[in-house]
Amino acid sequence: MTVPEPPSEPDDDEDAPLLPDIRPPHIRSPSSSLPFYQTRSRLIITLIIFAIIFILAFGGYLIGVPSIRLYEDIVCHHYYNRLEGKEHRGLGEDIEERLCKADLVQEELNFLLAGLHFLGTVPSLLTAVPYGLLADRIGRRPVLFLAISGLFLANLWSLMIMRFWRHIPVRLLWLDPIFTLIGGGEAVGSMMFYAIGSDVTPQAKRANIFLMGGGMGLFAEIIAPSIASFLMTKSPWIPLLIGISAFLPAAALLVFIPETLHMRSRESESATLTPDAVSERSFPIDEDDKPGFFGSIISQAVNSLKEVYGSLSVLHSLPILLLLLVFLIQPFGRQSASILLRYISNRFRWKLSQAGYLLSLRAFICTVLLFALLPSISHYLTKRLHFSSSQKDIILARFSVILLVVGALLIGMSPTIVGTIVGLVVFTLGAGTDALARSLVTSLVGQEHVGRLYAAIGLVETCGSLAAGPTFAALYTLGLRLQGPWVGLPFLALALICFVGAIGIWSFGCLKRKHPRDRTPSGEDEVEENTLLVMPDSAEAGAINIV
Repeated sequence: MTVPEPPSEPDDDEDAPLLPDIRPPHIRSPSSSLPFYQTRSRLIITLIIFAIIFILAFGGYLIGVPSIRLYEDIVCHHYYNRLEGKEHRGLGEDIEERLCKADLVQEELNFLLAGLHFLGTVPSLLTAVPYGLLADRIGRRPVLFLAISGLFLANLWSLMIMRFWRHIPVRLLWLDPIFTLIGGGEAVGSMMFYAIGSDVTPQAKRANIFLMGGGMGLFAEIIAPSIASFLMTKSPWIPLLIGISAFLPAAALLVFIPETLHMRSRESESATLTPDAVSERSFPIDEDDKPGFFGSIISQAVNSLKEVYGSLSVLHSLPILLLLLVFLIQPFGRQSASILLRYISNRFRWKLSQAGYLLSLRAFICTVLLFALLPSISHYLTKRLHFSSSQKDIILARFSVILLVVGALLIGMSPTIVGTIVGLVVFTLGAGTDALARSLVTSLVGQEHVGRLYAAIGLVETCGSLAAGPTFAALYTLGLRLQGPWVGLPFLALALICFVGAIGIWSFGCLKRKHPRDRTPSGEDEVEENTLLVMPDSAEAGAINIV
């Protein structure tokens, strides 16, 4: 009997693929060599991204109010140290917070924070395009990690100034934005979250994912300021250190998700991600044929300038020009929010830790408005009263902008804290104005001009962001000098800006009839596709749909 020979080891050539792996190195997945597990589950990746958003937002809101209090304390110590006689206080002495409400202290604090906010917008303007191109070349994760690292280093710099303020000029805080050149700061970080969400989510579910991501930020804003205010009764350093430390676990979570640049979400019900088929099957591009990185930046900058110039071509009608004024409200409203705490603390002699609870109140009202109140009213107007989508948006926008005007006036003119809080609530209830106005103005142009229109809107918002900081800082300083009710001067100016926006919205209906737009073949107004409001899906209770 013949003894069979033991099976030989398979030849390496037998297991080799018929075609060599011709993908560029940056496309090949390195996950098999990593010492930790990287998920490819669409759901888990989304949950990790939500967790990162929440942690970063939670840490940021923990830092906000304590930082203002410590800046105020530093300015206050320097002010009283320069005085002579009985009012003199040494740098090592404790000074009660109520003594820091002196007008000269508040003026210097206002100047310090206004400069910090203005300079903070510069890195995002300079780096958004380069980091966007870099993310398309090397991936989203590295750029997001750089953004988180830059923010962490910026906060460490602020922490060092606050710790060694006796030996370091406090205005060196203005160097803080330099660190956000690493990664581009919050703006680029937000871009990367949207990019990753787009990579791993089918188009049909993308809007809901973005909406829930924003909801995580709002949820953090509801709870973090209240926690910070409570901890500040012990020491402002406690929430400050916790908030800065939150950047570390947020960055650490990035290692558990794969690079999504060359991944795509299956449009079927599959819950996993696969390499992009185009990336898998395409031959590598000759490096000589690819434009250089800096060449791409220059090309993108030129294209951006062309888009800005081209966006002016859509400004052909009075309704569009008037509605564009509405988009000044958001940047000025955002800037007024940074003054609100100091305004309430100074005018009504509240501690900043007490005023911090109002941030949680504002976030809670905004959450109820965007996720419950506006969707319910929208559903009622369209399903019960049978208004068209355009009519519904006009009604909601008109009343929302009225709430903004009334709320800003109440905040600026109310002689009592109760009236000011009521004004804050009323103003927050008008928070849907921006999205509604965007829907309305989109209905005035053809689909081929929407990109140019949004470029014009972005230009208005950018100009507003650059102007809002110095303008409101100057108005607040003027109000402090005039004293009395004039301290609320920034909010009176905000009411005026909202009133100008209200003119555009309230005149929209009659002006649109004079400038009709072509209807879509279906007979439905195209605004159906563009409105940014959310409403419950009647088929699935609790689901959120874009309508």
